Amino acid sequence: MPVIEKVSWDYAGAEDIAYRFPNLSLKYGSQVIVKENQWAVFFRDGKAYDVFGPGRHTITSNNIPLLTAALKALRIIGDIFDCEVVFVSNSQFRANFGGTAYSAPSGDIKYQAELGFFGYMLYKVEDPKLFVVEFFGNRGASSSRDVENYIRGFINERIINEFGNHDIFTVVKNVDATTDKVTLKISDEAARVGLKVIDCIFEGVKIPEEARRFASGMGAQAMMMQYMKETATELKGSEGGGAAAAGLGAGMGLTMPYMMAQQMQQAQAGQPQQLIICQSCGAKNPVGTKFCGNCGASLAPQAKVICPKCKAENPAGTKFCGNCGTPLAQPATNEITCPKCNTKNPAGTKFCGNCGEKLG
Repeated sequence: MPVIEKVSWDYAGAEDIAYRFPNLSLKYGSQVIVKENQWAVFFRDGKAYDVFGPGRHTITSNNIPLLTAALKALRIIGDIFDCEVVFVSNSQFRANFGGTAYSAPSGDIKYQAELGFFGYMLYKVEDPKLFVVEFFGNRGASSSRDVENYIRGFINERIINEFGNHDIFTVVKNVDATTDKVTLKISDEAARVGLKVIDCIFEGVKIPEEARRFASGMGAQAMMMQYMKETATELKGSEGGGAAAAGLGAGMGLTMPYMMAQQMQQAQAGQPQQLIICQSCGAKNPVGTKFCGNCGASLAPQAKVICPKCKAENPAGTKFCGNCGTPLAQPATNEITCPKCNTKNPAGTKFCGNCGEKLG
């Protein structure tokens, strides 16, 4: 392989972000010519070494100390050595993006809306050494086209992932704030591959009308009713599903008007629905309900025992603290039972707290 006396990227186009000169035989004394809007990065065995800025550089062991040290470590001694030189543009570039993404599961039926998006990102290389390692080392790029294809896929993937963290209620009500968060995420991720995001513009986010209706309280309830109807129909058509479908239909008929009326009252009052989660089955119950409408368990707050050492709360009856292991004091068991109504009263009580009967 002939020894190269001069290396330069003379025919860079407006859309070219990088160019790779592979398998070069250079020598100390060869020249690397770097134009005003370029860097030159010495690259060997998947690793980036020294970086030259704009100017005419004569290669010496002093101005490529990292590569020289690597060559000596490999016992490559002499004036001639093999490597690659990757030229990188520091100009600003534009990458268009677009596609579809799904929102996070939303509401009781875990509805996911399919969102359309499109726009463009303005970016430039900020760290040429990291950029070369990431694209030409880790991802095996060999041309500007390879880099551009990866960046477009990189943007779309980050947008899809980030939209998946936001439910449809958030997206509909705060679409600008949501896209700002997506942009911030893209900027953070781009910095990890040596890029700087100058601007990221969402020219459009398409939210289906169905999703807009669902984001309203009444729309969510209507979609839940439709879902229950479809489920009942499927059960009815399956083997042995008639009774289950009838039960579901009856339950739907009884509960949905109440739920929708309650939703309308709260919507008119401008207040979000307040619910109590059953600790036994996880069902949602309106505030003020004493027993779970699904399993009948008591919705009263569970008694707690405070750890004397770390002050952590533990369920009543626990013998040791779940946080630090300290023994917990147990409540006295010498209660007094009322002879009239059989209500248990704390020791020392003179009259029954339930019926007023004198105790003892």
